Amino acid sequence: MDLLFVLLFCCAYAAAIIVPVARIFTRVGITPWVAIFAIVPVVNLFGLWMFAFNPWPSDSVGEQEAEWSEADKEKFRQLMRATVSNVPAGNSRDSASPLR
Repeated sequence: MDLLFVLLFCCAYAAAIIVPVARIFTRVGITPWVAIFAIVPVVNLFGLWMFAFNPWPSDSVGEQEAEWSEADKEKFRQLMRATVSNVPAGNSRDSASPLR
């Protein structure tokens, strides 16, 4: 009975580690099968350091991709004007605020 409890605990522990690590790996473009190494004591620490200091997909966004087109800028201005004109009078930033 004790062996069954230990095996059940080990499986639950492994699942609690592997599932979120696999989910993170999937989001950054790494195959989720690599998450199995997260339960190996020394390998997981080495992998964590490798993972933390390698380039992330968000680091590869260039200046060209981050710039807005003129149409996007105009649409943003229109939305901001519409938002500002719809703010009720009591909620404007010009009114007295207890946080000042």
